[in-house]
Amino acid sequence: MKILFCTNTFENVVNGPAKFASYLLEINRLNTDAEIRILTEDISIDSLHPDQDHIFRLRLTLNRLTKPWGFIYRMFPYYQACLKIQRSFPFDLVIFNNAITGIWSAIQLKTPVLGMINDDNSILVSVHNFQLSRKWFRHYIFRFMENLACRFMEGIIVNSCYLQKLVLKEYKPAPSKLHLLYKGVTVHGAPDFSRLDFKSSISVLFIKSDFMRGGLFDLITALGLLPEYNFELQIVGPDLQFKEKILHHNKFSNVNIHLIGPASQSMVRNLMQQNDLFIVPSRQEAFGVANIEALINGLSVVSTNVGGIPEVLNQGKNGWMVNPEKPDELASIIRYVIQNPSERLVKQKNGYEFAVQNFSQTAVLNRFLAIAKIYGL
Repeated sequence: MKILFCTNTFENVVNGPAKFASYLLEINRLNTDAEIRILTEDISIDSLHPDQDHIFRLRLTLNRLTKPWGFIYRMFPYYQACLKIQRSFPFDLVIFNNAITGIWSAIQLKTPVLGMINDDNSILVSVHNFQLSRKWFRHYIFRFMENLACRFMEGIIVNSCYLQKLVLKEYKPAPSKLHLLYKGVTVHGAPDFSRLDFKSSISVLFIKSDFMRGGLFDLITALGLLPEYNFELQIVGPDLQFKEKILHHNKFSNVNIHLIGPASQSMVRNLMQQNDLFIVPSRQEAFGVANIEALINGLSVVSTNVGGIPEVLNQGKNGWMVNPEKPDELASIIRYVIQNPSERLVKQKNGYEFAVQNFSQTAVLNRFLAIAKIYGL
């Protein structure tokens, strides 16, 4: 079975979908009957990627007018590239990392086309939460396009049970077309669970590029409500242009903020091994790959009970969850976590074992191949 995977993000790994795409080529090294190639615009011309022979580069540049509508704009050049690739790599199946980009290919290609819906940004937009903003109109149009993808594509892949139920409810595809595929992470070995006692300053790690959606200000307020502790808050993801806005929100002498900005995967891993707590009190989250990375690295995780987060934290067995936008409640949980090292250890070990079993790269790739074989044989 030959698979072509189309993704606009690949080399620049900054989010869950990009991380997923970056290790798909491992399929070629597994003992399976599957062979995969990547079509992407996100690869350097002089890239030293070890699998560069398995990567097709699409020369595509977006300008300030086309970038906001990139997923729609990409439909046609990606379709043309698929036609060209098919001559040298006669694929049995095409999978798009973003379902919208694959709509035209689903209509025109004779081979099955599947698409991924990776978040709930568009599906939750409706006339009931209308906002007079370009962002609202853009996601409202994307909602319409995702609905079209559910109609024209052979199959739709989602990354959480939460998102699966939401897609079924709002877009109403045939249930047989919808497939659950959790995003995963690489396991580097069992972490050190011996860090039970915190130092004079407690280090807290926050990772989310959309820091408003991630509840960063709720976290800063919650930490400020715990004056008996000093916190070193390391923030990864938000662009440095938001530094003043973030620092301005911090009115608390016991919270010291370090804004790191976007970071590489190796840096993120190092930070997770250095910090005491991982806290992202998301206001909205379809899944949350960063929480999995924290579990794999043995961190204590505090988050919220929204979207797909309870699936990652196994309904609270792997960490602590609070209601979103409740800094008082978040502060109480953080205090409890700090004061109960034995319970932290239990949940850290539970989280690591759960993540390895359900979200490891191997588990995800096996599930990916099982879905592909439904359509590619």
